[in-house]
Amino acid sequence: MLRTVIRALSRMLVCLVLAASLATGLAASDAQASHLFAAFPLEPPDTSSPRATLQSFLDHSGAFDKAMREEPENPVMVREARQRAERCFDLSEVAPTIQGSVALESLLRLREILDRIPLPDMEAVPDGDDMKRQNITLWRIPHTEIMIGRVAEGERVGSYLFTPQTVDRLDEFYAEVRALPYRDGAAQGIYEEYIYSSGWMIPDGFIAMLPGWMRQGYLGQAVWQWGGLGLVFLLSGLLLWRLLQWHRDWKKRPSDHPWRVSRLVFPFVAMGVCLLDAYILNAQINITGRVLSATTMLLEAALAAFAVWTILVAGNVITKGIIASQKIKEEALNADVIKLVGRLVSFGLAFALLYRVGGYFGLPVTAVFASAGIAGVAVALAARETLANFFGGVSIFLDRPFRAGDYILLDSGERGEVQAVGMRSTRLVTRDDIMITIPNSIITNSKIVNQSAPQPYLRVQIKIGVAYGSDLDKVETALMEAAKDNALLRKTPQPRARLRTFGDSSINYEFQVWVKRPHDRGRAVHELSREIYRRFTEQGIEIPFPQRDVHIKGEK
Repeated sequence: MLRTVIRALSRMLVCLVLAASLATGLAASDAQASHLFAAFPLEPPDTSSPRATLQSFLDHSGAFDKAMREEPENPVMVREARQRAERCFDLSEVAPTIQGSVALESLLRLREILDRIPLPDMEAVPDGDDMKRQNITLWRIPHTEIMIGRVAEGERVGSYLFTPQTVDRLDEFYAEVRALPYRDGAAQGIYEEYIYSSGWMIPDGFIAMLPGWMRQGYLGQAVWQWGGLGLVFLLSGLLLWRLLQWHRDWKKRPSDHPWRVSRLVFPFVAMGVCLLDAYILNAQINITGRVLSATTMLLEAALAAFAVWTILVAGNVITKGIIASQKIKEEALNADVIKLVGRLVSFGLAFALLYRVGGYFGLPVTAVFASAGIAGVAVALAARETLANFFGGVSIFLDRPFRAGDYILLDSGERGEVQAVGMRSTRLVTRDDIMITIPNSIITNSKIVNQSAPQPYLRVQIKIGVAYGSDLDKVETALMEAAKDNALLRKTPQPRARLRTFGDSSINYEFQVWVKRPHDRGRAVHELSREIYRRFTEQGIEIPFPQRDVHIKGEK
C-alpha cells in the first residue's frame, strides 16, 4: 500500500516538474522567437526533424499569440510569427484558394490541442539522426493521432511537417479535447476568441447586445454568423437578379453606337459582388472552418465564371466595335476574320483563366487537358471536312480571289453576287434571287472568274449582222448613238464597233460596251438591243435572216 502511494506521489511530482519546465521553456522560446524575428526576419522555421518541427511550432505559435495580445499594433511581428507557425503544416492537399484560411485555423486549433494534452519531453522526440537510424519517415505524438511526416515531393521536399491527414482532422481532434482543462501557463481561448469575433464593420458592442442564444456556437459558427451568412447571400442574390433584369432590358434597346460597353456592366458588377461577399464573410462576419472553405470556393468559382463571361463579352464588344468603326460589311470576309481572331483571343484568355482556376482549386488540370487533347485528335479526324472548309476560308482570306459584293462565275456554271464569305462556306445570290451555298473546300479547288476584278465594271459584247450592201459608216454611227445616252454604260472606255466576219448572209459586227456594274449586264443588253433595233429600223438598215438561193439546172 505504501509503495503505491509513494509511486503515485512520485508521478505527480514528475508531472509538476515537467509542466513547470515546459511553461518556463515556452516563455523562453517566446522571447527567443521574438529575438529571431528582429535579428533574422527571413529565417524560415526549422523543420529538419519531428523534434525541430514541434519545437518550431510551439515557439512561433506562442510568439503569434503573444504578439496578438500584447503587440497588436506591431503587424510585422504578428505576420512573421503567424507565417512561420503556418509553415509547419503540409497544405499540399488543400486547394490554393483556401490555403490561407485553412493555415490560420490549423495554427489556432493545433495550439489549442497542444495546450490541453501532455506533451513528451523534447529529448524523447526523434531528431534527424534518429529518423535516419530507425529508417522511418513518420512520427506520432504519443497517445494521439497527430502525425509529423517527411515530405516526399514538392517545394518542401525533405521537410518534416504536420501531415495533410492531421490538418484535415484538426477540427475533430479539437472537438474531442475542447472540454479538457488548459495546462499551466497556456494561453486560453485563442481559437474561440478568433472564430466568434467580428471585423471593424460590426461593433463589438453590437455583438454584446445580442441575445445569448445568438452568440452560441452551432456547427463551428455562432448563430448570428449563420444569420449574417444567409443575409449576405440573400442581398447579393437580389442585387444580381435585379441587375440581370436591367441588363436584359438594356440589350433590347436599339443603339447606333458601335461600342456597346454597357454589356460589360453586369459581369463586372457580379465580379465585384463576389469579391465583396468573400471579404465580408471572411474579414467581417468571420466565417471559419469548413463553412468558410465551402463558401470561399463557391464564391471563387462564381468569380471565375463571371470573369470568363466578361472576357467573352469584351471580345464580342471589341470585334463588333472594330467592324463598325472600319465600316466593314458584316457579311464580308474581313468581318469574319476579325470575328474569328476576336473569338480565338477571347477563348484563349478564357482557357488560360480556367487552367489557372483549376489549379487554384486543386484540380488535376494537366491530366484533364491531356485527355482533352487526345479527344481533340479523334474529333479532328471525324470533322475533317469541316476543317477542310475552315482552312479553305483561311486560304480565301489570304489569296483574296473575290470579296463580298463581287460577281463571280465558277467553272461549274454558277454565277452570282458574293453575298457572304464565311470561314466554312461562301454564299452566292444569282440573278434569279436564289441563294447558293458552296463549301470553301470546293471553292478553293475550282476555277473562279471574278467579273468585278480588277476593275468593278464589266465588258459586254453584242453580236449583230447587217445585210450586204449596207453603209458601214452609217451602221457604226447608229451603234455608237444607241449607246450614247444609256445610263447603265460607262463613258470610258468608249463603246467600240468591230467588224468581225463576213457571214453567209450578213456582215457580222461585234458591239463592245462597258457596264458600270456586273449586276446590270442583263438589263444593259436588253435596253441596248432595243435601241439598236429601233435605230436600224428608222435608218433603213436591214438585219438579214439566213437565206440561200437555189438554182435548178434543167436537162438539155
